[in-house]
Amino acid sequence: MKASSESGLCPILIISVSDIVLFLSYIVIAVCLCYHDNMAARKYLYLMAIPSQLTELASAESVALTGVAPDAYGITVSGTCVDVRCGAYVKSCTEVLFETDSVSELYVNIRSADLYADDFRVSVVKKPRNMNVDSMALTRQIGSIIGGKPNLSSPQVVFLTVITPKKIWFGRLLSESDGMWVAHDQRPHVTSSSLPARLARAFVNLVASPGDHLLDPCCGTGTIVMSAAHCGIHASGYDINPRMVGATTKNLDHYGLTADVQLGDARTIQQRFNVVATDLPYGINLVKDTAATKEILTNLRSCAPKTGFIDIRDLSQPLADLGYQVKTIIPVPKMRLVRRIFIAISDDQ
Repeated sequence: MKASSESGLCPILIISVSDIVLFLSYIVIAVCLCYHDNMAARKYLYLMAIPSQLTELASAESVALTGVAPDAYGITVSGTCVDVRCGAYVKSCTEVLFETDSVSELYVNIRSADLYADDFRVSVVKKPRNMNVDSMALTRQIGSIIGGKPNLSSPQVVFLTVITPKKIWFGRLLSESDGMWVAHDQRPHVTSSSLPARLARAFVNLVASPGDHLLDPCCGTGTIVMSAAHCGIHASGYDINPRMVGATTKNLDHYGLTADVQLGDARTIQQRFNVVATDLPYGINLVKDTAATKEILTNLRSCAPKTGFIDIRDLSQPLADLGYQVKTIIPVPKMRLVRRIFIAISDDQ
């Protein structure tokens, strides 16, 4: 860039192509930085369902999906946006638009934003439920501020207000759990030792992500395989019992799900997967079952870098002895029975 002048005239600024390119690059960088700052500032609020005996399991699912544990009210606030349609105990994800300390401040923020949406609904969640807040009045007032036409029965946009004694969040609902574990619990083939479908879904969320290839080497009637397949995970199920292979196949067909299911012994599987997730077999002959479990665990160590096992026995030491690094142990009590989830990685990987 340089300046030139002619006699009696003002200086003329001569700009080269390289100067223009440099200037435009500065603009692009500035825009990118602003965009990054805006993205970094975004928050997402997750509402949890936390049964009294399953606090650790629900919290672990929240951490696995969002990176953050829920607070005492079952609320998780994270900078990570996750589609929670496959959540087991994570119920919903909301993009936070405003975070305030009072209802009056919330009204001011909504007015200032000049929000508009057709076919919208406003929902209010109180934590705890017995808070002295008139939910209907709050809903009506917020709805009157938002521009557009409300639709309470089949909204296209849902604005969610979550109110606690110290803070209020307002945002746009992005996704909700589909609750399909309720239907999966009605599968046509089940045994007395089959996992509850909701537990299976939470278990899958702890160890796998959509696009992973998951192996259940002791699939039984296929609860884990079904949960994985429903959530966009490539699932393979093996069982040494032909009846169980048939039951899993029929259960998958019943819900229109697809997975690789075949007859096979967990002690001899050689293929590689992203993750192994299974409810280990056990029965009345505990000594024999423990020996078989050791053989299964020994073989599975080389099948995937990440593993998840469910068992009523404490597998901490057996897993360590076989070269696994146990990262997490989550108790899952039900009446007098306590299952344990062991999440581990293999030294072989």
